Amino acid sequence: MKKATSATAIGNLVEWYEYGIYSYTAGIIGAQFFEHGSSTAALLYAFAVFAISFFFRPLGGMIFGSIGDRFGRKKILVFTILLMSCSTAIIGFIPNYESIGITAPILLIIMRMAQGLAAGGEYVGASVFMNEAAPDSRRGLLTSLLEAGSLLGYIIGSVFVVILTVTLSPDAMHEWGWRIPFICSLPLALVGMYVRSKVDDTPTFIKMKKENDLPEKPLLEMLTTARKPLVLSFLCIAFANGAYYTLLTYLPSYFETQVGLSNLHSLIVTTLGMVFMLILIPTFGKLSDRYGKKPFLLMSALLALVTAIPIIGFVSSGMKEGPLVGYFALGIIVSIFIGVFPSTLPLLFPDRVRNSAYGISYNISTAIFGGGAPFIITSLQTATGNKLMPAFFLMGTALMAITAIIFLPKTVNRESIAEFHSNTMIEKENMI
Repeated sequence: MKKATSATAIGNLVEWYEYGIYSYTAGIIGAQFFEHGSSTAALLYAFAVFAISFFFRPLGGMIFGSIGDRFGRKKILVFTILLMSCSTAIIGFIPNYESIGITAPILLIIMRMAQGLAAGGEYVGASVFMNEAAPDSRRGLLTSLLEAGSLLGYIIGSVFVVILTVTLSPDAMHEWGWRIPFICSLPLALVGMYVRSKVDDTPTFIKMKKENDLPEKPLLEMLTTARKPLVLSFLCIAFANGAYYTLLTYLPSYFETQVGLSNLHSLIVTTLGMVFMLILIPTFGKLSDRYGKKPFLLMSALLALVTAIPIIGFVSSGMKEGPLVGYFALGIIVSIFIGVFPSTLPLLFPDRVRNSAYGISYNISTAIFGGGAPFIITSLQTATGNKLMPAFFLMGTALMAITAIIFLPKTVNRESIAEFHSNTMIEKENMI
């Protein structure tokens, strides 16, 4: 289990390390890869390219999910970390717009597309692997370490960029310093590939392979055997990643543009909040092993529904402690859900199509409500002028999750999940 945990967590760390370094160097990337104009336009171009990867996540989920169901869970873990790290490192070597013109942003976009494909298979592949490898008694804790690894990767990436920014001159940082974090993803890839090559495939897949029970067309099969889990997972992920990305990608800019914090103050608040969540996520994962998954998921969504408006109102009230207290309060609510859902949703899907079905459900929902969170909230806020729009977004996704959680099995373990699959098939036959 130590090997399996480290092998899966390191891939998520690499993925979010890349998100962290890109987010914090977006301004420089915009100036380096796009035709010189206003700094605002360059930044918008950089964030547009950042968003491109989310559109390719569902495709990555389809491709790698099908591979995982047909040829093995382990195979996709080795390939996705290689694809993610190599495409990240290549960004660090691409000449700027001044050197090669329009080829520079084209190459950047291609690498972001590759990263999106890798990310679409990486998290889902790691999550399925851990759920099938871990015992029920520790599954909540062990799968929550995947999310902790993701957050740790984001923190490492952002801190790395901050250290370079402080130690290098502005000219050096813009000319070559920003490339260092991207190139440094290669050693992470080598370590990750080595660790992942040393683990066996999951007992579930090994059993299916021995019994010659592997699907030939898992993407088609899931449409008949996993329709209910597809919907339930989609609705839960809307809240999980909608709230997560609101915290990590939208609130930092909200603090600066709507609350009036300086860039440094905003960075301090969000970094402290992420470290706090890094502790909370495995804590709630472990508690779910003892007290069950469903109560924690429902508690988190209900808390978001009831407290989102007061919390965001306090954040934007102008009080000095507002941003820090508000970020920590939301961090607690989100950590409950983030710490528990990885051990709940993958097992809802039948063994034969688990990678494919969870990959599509997870990545489509993430692309819309995770990657789209900053755009959705900003658009609504611009149209209405209402500073509480982040709260309304959280409440909307929380309602979606609550609707799904009602239909989850009371106890999420292998025995209850087998009954859930059986009931789902009966419902399908009755519909026919």
